Amino acid sequence: MKTKILFHANALLLLLLPMALPGQQTSEPQRRSMNKLYEPERVREAVPAEPVPQEVRAQFLRPGELLAIQEKSPVAFQPVGTLEWHGRQNPIGCDAIKAERLAIETARKIGGVVMPAVYFAADAYRDTGKGYGLGMDPEAGFQLPGSFYQIDTDLLKQFMLNACRNYLARGFKLVVIVSGHNPPIQQNLFDEICYILKTADGKEPVFFTMEYTTIEKGNPKRSSDHAGGYETSMMLFLNGERVNLKANEGQKEPDLAIYSDFPVSQATAEEGRLRFNLQVEGLARLVRDRLKRLL
Repeated sequence: MKTKILFHANALLLLLLPMALPGQQTSEPQRRSMNKLYEPERVREAVPAEPVPQEVRAQFLRPGELLAIQEKSPVAFQPVGTLEWHGRQNPIGCDAIKAERLAIETARKIGGVVMPAVYFAADAYRDTGKGYGLGMDPEAGFQLPGSFYQIDTDLLKQFMLNACRNYLARGFKLVVIVSGHNPPIQQNLFDEICYILKTADGKEPVFFTMEYTTIEKGNPKRSSDHAGGYETSMMLFLNGERVNLKANEGQKEPDLAIYSDFPVSQATAEEGRLRFNLQVEGLARLVRDRLKRLL
Protein backbone atom coordinates (compact mmCIF):
# COMPACT_ATOMS: atom_id res chain seq x y z
CA MET A 1 0.00 0.00 0.00
CA LYS A 2 2.83 2.41 0.88
CA THR A 3 4.53 1.64 -2.45
CA LYS A 4 1.37 2.56 -4.41
CA ILE A 5 0.99 5.84 -2.51
CA LEU A 6 4.63 6.76 -3.19
CA PHE A 7 4.21 5.92 -6.90
CA HIS A 8 1.10 8.09 -7.22
CA ALA A 9 2.83 11.00 -5.43
CA ASN A 10 5.82 10.84 -7.75
CA ALA A 11 3.54 10.68 -10.77
CA LEU A 12 1.68 13.80 -9.58
CA LEU A 13 4.98 15.70 -9.19
CA LEU A 14 5.94 14.80 -12.77
CA LEU A 15 2.62 16.16 -14.02
CA LEU A 16 3.22 19.44 -12.21
CA LEU A 17 6.69 19.96 -13.73
CA PRO A 18 6.80 22.11 -16.93
CA MET A 19 7.10 19.96 -20.08
CA ALA A 20 9.72 20.82 -22.70
CA LEU A 21 8.44 21.18 -26.24
CA PRO A 22 10.42 19.60 -29.09
CA GLY A 23 13.58 21.59 -29.71
CA GLN A 24 13.13 23.63 -26.52
CA GLN A 25 15.87 23.71 -23.88
CA THR A 26 14.81 22.84 -20.38
CA SER A 27 17.59 24.68 -18.55
CA GLU A 28 16.79 28.06 -16.95
CA PRO A 29 17.77 31.15 -19.01
CA GLN A 30 20.90 32.91 -17.83
CA ARG A 31 20.22 35.95 -15.68
CA ARG A 32 22.40 39.03 -15.96
CA SER A 33 23.29 40.57 -12.63
CA MET A 34 22.80 44.31 -12.33
CA ASN A 35 26.03 46.19 -12.88
CA LYS A 36 27.31 48.18 -9.93
CA LEU A 37 28.35 51.04 -12.22
CA TYR A 38 26.36 53.36 -14.48
CA GLU A 39 25.98 51.91 -18.00
CA PRO A 40 25.41 54.67 -20.57
CA GLU A 41 24.76 52.21 -23.40
CA ARG A 42 22.00 50.39 -21.53
CA VAL A 43 20.54 53.72 -20.42
CA ARG A 44 20.40 54.97 -24.02
CA GLU A 45 18.68 51.75 -25.11
CA ALA A 46 16.04 52.10 -22.38
CA VAL A 47 15.52 55.88 -22.43
CA PRO A 48 15.35 57.65 -25.80
CA ALA A 49 16.83 61.13 -25.69
CA GLU A 50 14.39 64.00 -26.17
CA PRO A 51 15.20 67.40 -27.70
CA VAL A 52 17.35 69.66 -25.52
CA PRO A 53 14.85 71.70 -23.46
CA GLN A 54 14.91 75.33 -22.38
CA GLU A 55 14.55 74.13 -18.78
CA VAL A 56 17.86 73.52 -16.99
CA ARG A 57 16.70 72.89 -13.39
CA ALA A 58 17.15 69.20 -12.55
CA GLN A 59 13.92 68.77 -10.62
CA PHE A 60 11.83 69.76 -13.66
CA LEU A 61 13.60 67.62 -16.27
CA ARG A 62 12.35 64.34 -17.70
CA PRO A 63 15.01 61.57 -17.99
CA GLY A 64 15.17 61.90 -21.78
CA GLU A 65 15.75 65.64 -21.47
CA LEU A 66 18.46 65.08 -18.86
CA LEU A 67 20.26 62.68 -21.20
CA ALA A 68 20.02 65.15 -24.08
CA ILE A 69 21.66 67.89 -21.99
CA GLN A 70 24.36 65.56 -20.70
CA GLU A 71 25.20 64.47 -24.24
CA LYS A 72 25.76 68.09 -25.26
CA SER A 73 27.25 69.49 -22.04
CA PRO A 74 27.92 67.03 -19.17
CA VAL A 75 28.08 69.73 -16.49
CA ALA A 76 26.23 69.74 -13.16
CA PHE A 77 25.94 73.11 -11.40
CA GLN A 78 25.51 73.01 -7.62
CA PRO A 79 24.41 76.36 -6.11
CA VAL A 80 25.24 76.86 -2.43
CA GLY A 81 23.91 79.63 -0.21
CA THR A 82 22.22 80.24 3.11
CA LEU A 83 19.06 81.24 4.87
CA GLU A 84 20.64 84.14 6.74
CA TRP A 85 20.15 87.72 7.89
CA HIS A 86 20.96 90.11 5.02
CA GLY A 87 19.75 93.33 6.55
CA ARG A 88 16.16 94.29 7.17
CA GLN A 89 15.76 95.10 3.47
CA ASN A 90 16.73 91.81 1.77
CA PRO A 91 15.25 88.29 1.68
CA ILE A 92 17.06 85.81 3.92
CA GLY A 93 17.75 83.53 0.93
CA CYS A 94 19.93 86.20 -0.71
CA ASP A 95 23.08 84.06 -1.00
CA ALA A 96 21.33 81.09 -2.57
CA ILE A 97 19.29 83.32 -4.88
CA LYS A 98 22.51 84.85 -6.26
CA ALA A 99 24.21 81.47 -6.75
CA GLU A 100 21.19 79.70 -8.24
CA ARG A 101 20.34 82.45 -10.73
CA LEU A 102 23.98 82.65 -11.83
CA ALA A 103 24.04 78.88 -12.38
CA ILE A 104 20.73 78.92 -14.28
CA GLU A 105 21.72 81.71 -16.66
CA THR A 106 25.12 80.13 -17.31
CA ALA A 107 23.55 76.73 -18.00
CA ARG A 108 21.12 78.35 -20.43
CA LYS A 109 24.07 79.98 -22.17
CA ILE A 110 26.48 77.04 -22.50
CA GLY A 111 24.54 73.95 -21.38
CA GLY A 112 24.40 71.93 -18.20
CA VAL A 113 21.97 71.01 -15.44
CA VAL A 114 21.35 73.03 -12.27
CA MET A 115 20.79 71.02 -9.10
CA PRO A 116 18.58 72.34 -6.29
CA ALA A 117 20.37 74.88 -4.11
CA VAL A 118 21.90 73.88 -0.78
CA TYR A 119 20.94 76.27 2.04
CA PHE A 120 23.57 75.21 4.58
CA ALA A 121 27.09 76.64 4.62
CA ALA A 122 30.28 77.02 6.64
CA ASP A 123 30.91 80.07 8.79
CA ALA A 124 33.21 81.18 11.60
CA TYR A 125 32.67 82.00 15.25
CA ARG A 126 34.18 85.28 16.44
CA ASP A 127 33.92 88.09 18.97
CA THR A 128 33.62 91.72 17.87
CA GLY A 129 33.42 93.03 21.43
CA LYS A 130 29.80 92.01 22.04
CA GLY A 131 30.43 88.32 22.77
CA TYR A 132 31.16 85.24 20.67
CA GLY A 133 28.74 84.24 17.97
CA LEU A 134 28.38 82.78 14.48
CA GLY A 135 28.57 84.75 11.28
CA MET A 136 26.98 88.17 11.58
CA ASP A 137 25.48 87.62 15.04
CA PRO A 138 28.52 89.15 16.81
CA GLU A 139 28.04 92.35 14.79
CA ALA A 140 24.56 92.70 16.27
CA GLY A 141 25.36 91.39 19.74
CA PHE A 142 22.44 88.95 19.61
CA GLN A 143 21.24 86.04 17.47
CA LEU A 144 19.70 87.50 14.35
CA PRO A 145 16.36 86.30 12.99
CA GLY A 146 16.38 84.20 9.83
CA SER A 147 19.87 82.70 10.13
CA PHE A 148 19.05 79.00 9.74
CA TYR A 149 22.17 77.82 7.91
CA GLN A 150 24.32 76.51 10.78
CA ILE A 151 25.59 72.96 10.26
CA ASP A 152 28.48 70.87 11.52
CA THR A 153 31.31 71.55 9.07
CA ASP A 154 32.25 67.88 8.70
CA LEU A 155 28.61 66.98 8.02
CA LEU A 156 28.44 69.60 5.27
CA LYS A 157 31.69 68.29 3.84
CA GLN A 158 30.42 64.71 3.73
CA PHE A 159 27.09 65.80 2.27
CA MET A 160 28.78 67.71 -0.55
CA LEU A 161 31.23 64.90 -1.25
CA ASN A 162 28.33 62.49 -1.60
CA ALA A 163 26.37 64.87 -3.81
CA CYS A 164 29.33 65.37 -6.17
CA ARG A 165 30.05 61.64 -6.33
CA ASN A 166 26.39 61.03 -7.21
CA TYR A 167 26.56 63.47 -10.11
CA LEU A 168 29.86 62.12 -11.43
CA ALA A 169 28.67 58.51 -11.16
CA ARG A 170 25.65 59.08 -13.42
CA GLY A 171 26.73 60.82 -16.55
CA PHE A 172 28.28 64.15 -15.56
CA LYS A 173 31.94 64.90 -16.26
CA LEU A 174 32.22 68.20 -14.38
CA VAL A 175 30.59 69.53 -11.20
CA VAL A 176 30.61 73.30 -10.72
CA ILE A 177 29.90 74.47 -7.17
CA VAL A 178 28.83 78.12 -7.07
CA SER A 179 28.59 79.82 -3.67
CA GLY A 180 26.79 83.06 -2.89
CA HIS A 181 28.05 82.83 0.73
CA ASN A 182 31.59 84.12 0.83
CA PRO A 183 33.54 83.90 4.12
CA PRO A 184 37.10 82.45 3.95
CA ILE A 185 36.06 79.28 5.83
CA GLN A 186 33.59 78.49 3.02
CA GLN A 187 36.35 78.81 0.42
CA ASN A 188 38.69 76.60 2.45
CA LEU A 189 36.10 73.87 2.97
CA PHE A 190 35.08 73.65 -0.66
CA ASP A 191 38.67 73.80 -1.88
CA GLU A 192 39.29 70.73 0.28
CA ILE A 193 36.26 68.99 -1.25
CA CYS A 194 37.62 69.69 -4.74
CA TYR A 195 41.01 68.30 -3.72
CA ILE A 196 39.53 65.11 -2.25
CA LEU A 197 37.66 64.46 -5.51
CA LYS A 198 40.74 65.12 -7.65
CA THR A 199 41.78 61.99 -9.55
CA ALA A 200 45.10 60.20 -9.13
CA ASP A 201 46.28 61.45 -12.53
CA GLY A 202 45.58 65.09 -11.61
CA LYS A 203 42.21 65.69 -13.27
CA GLU A 204 39.79 67.93 -11.40
CA PRO A 205 36.16 66.95 -12.05
CA VAL A 206 34.88 69.34 -9.36
CA PHE A 207 35.66 73.01 -9.03
CA PHE A 208 34.43 75.76 -6.74
CA THR A 209 33.90 79.48 -7.15
CA MET A 210 32.28 82.35 -5.30
CA GLU A 211 29.75 84.18 -7.44
CA TYR A 212 31.68 87.46 -7.48
CA THR A 213 35.09 85.90 -8.24
CA THR A 214 33.84 84.80 -11.65
CA ILE A 215 34.51 88.41 -12.76
CA GLU A 216 38.05 88.86 -14.06
CA LYS A 217 40.72 90.10 -11.68
CA GLY A 218 41.38 93.83 -11.89
CA ASN A 219 37.76 94.70 -12.61
CA PRO A 220 36.51 97.02 -9.80
CA LYS A 221 33.16 95.23 -9.87
CA ARG A 222 34.88 92.04 -8.67
CA SER A 223 33.90 92.67 -5.05
CA SER A 224 31.37 91.52 -2.50
CA ASP A 225 29.88 92.52 0.86
CA HIS A 226 27.32 91.36 3.37
CA ALA A 227 23.87 92.93 2.97
CA GLY A 228 25.36 96.22 1.75
CA GLY A 229 25.09 98.02 -1.55
CA TYR A 230 26.40 95.09 -3.58
CA GLU A 231 24.06 92.37 -2.32
CA THR A 232 21.12 94.77 -2.19
CA SER A 233 21.80 95.77 -5.82
CA MET A 234 21.87 92.08 -6.76
CA MET A 235 18.55 91.49 -5.03
CA LEU A 236 17.00 94.58 -6.66
CA PHE A 237 17.91 93.10 -10.06
CA LEU A 238 17.21 89.42 -9.39
CA ASN A 239 14.20 89.68 -7.09
CA GLY A 240 13.32 93.35 -6.74
CA GLU A 241 9.79 92.82 -5.50
CA ARG A 242 11.20 91.19 -2.36
CA VAL A 243 13.43 94.15 -1.40
CA ASN A 244 12.19 96.87 0.93
CA LEU A 245 14.58 99.83 0.90
CA LYS A 246 12.43 101.63 3.47
CA ALA A 247 12.92 98.89 6.07
CA ASN A 248 15.86 100.68 7.71
CA GLU A 249 14.27 104.11 7.91
CA GLY A 250 13.93 105.50 11.43
CA GLN A 251 15.90 102.62 12.96
CA LYS A 252 18.39 103.24 15.76
CA GLU A 253 20.93 101.08 13.87
CA PRO A 254 19.98 101.31 10.20
CA ASP A 255 23.07 99.31 9.18
CA LEU A 256 22.53 96.54 11.76
CA ALA A 257 24.87 93.61 10.93
CA ILE A 258 25.69 95.02 7.49
CA TYR A 259 29.31 94.68 6.42
CA SER A 260 30.11 96.91 3.44
CA ASP A 261 31.80 100.05 2.13
CA PHE A 262 29.02 100.30 -0.46
CA PRO A 263 26.02 102.00 1.24
CA VAL A 264 22.61 100.37 0.89
CA SER A 265 21.23 103.79 -0.03
CA GLN A 266 23.30 103.71 -3.24
CA ALA A 267 22.11 100.26 -4.35
CA THR A 268 20.35 100.05 -7.74
CA ALA A 269 18.94 97.31 -9.94
CA GLU A 270 21.13 98.57 -12.79
CA GLU A 271 24.27 98.01 -10.73
CA GLY A 272 23.02 94.51 -9.98
CA ARG A 273 22.37 93.86 -13.68
CA LEU A 274 25.86 95.00 -14.71
CA ARG A 275 27.57 92.77 -12.14
CA PHE A 276 25.33 89.79 -12.80
CA ASN A 277 26.01 89.87 -16.55
CA LEU A 278 29.76 90.04 -15.90
CA GLN A 279 29.44 87.05 -13.57
CA VAL A 280 27.55 85.00 -16.18
CA GLU A 281 30.22 85.75 -18.81
CA GLY A 282 32.97 84.89 -16.34
CA LEU A 283 31.42 81.63 -15.15
CA ALA A 284 30.73 80.52 -18.73
CA ARG A 285 34.38 81.12 -19.58
CA LEU A 286 35.58 79.18 -16.52
CA VAL A 287 33.29 76.23 -17.21
CA ARG A 288 34.33 75.96 -20.86
CA ASP A 289 37.99 75.96 -19.83
CA ARG A 290 37.50 73.38 -17.08
CA LEU A 291 35.46 71.07 -19.31
CA LYS A 292 38.07 71.28 -22.07
CA ARG A 293 40.71 70.04 -19.62
CA LEU A 294 38.62 66.95 -18.82
CA LEU A 295 37.43 65.86 -22.26
